[in-house]
Amino acid sequence: AYCHAASVPAVLASLVCRIDRQGRRVNGPRPRVLLPGGAAVVQLQLSRAVCVELYAACRPMGRVVLREGGKTLAAGTITAVLA
Repeated sequence: AYCHAASVPAVLASLVCRIDRQGRRVNGPRPRVLLPGGAAVVQLQLSRAVCVELYAACRPMGRVVLREGGKTLAAGTITAVLA
C-alpha cells in the first residue's frame, strides 16, 4: 500500500461491502470478489504502523494506492482507522 510517500506491504483483510457510483453502500451479501471498475469498502492489514489521516481531515494523507508488480490495483480514501 502506498500512502503519501510511504510504501508498506499490506494484505486485503476483507471486503466489507460494495458501494455504488454515488458512494452509497449496496445492500446484499458481503462480496467475495470485485469486477474491474467495481467499488467497495475494504479492510487492509498493514505489516507495520503508518502515519495516516482520515480523508475528511487531511486529503493528501487520506489517500491510499494498492500496487503489485508495478501495476495499480486499486486507489481510494481512508474513511476509518482501526487499531
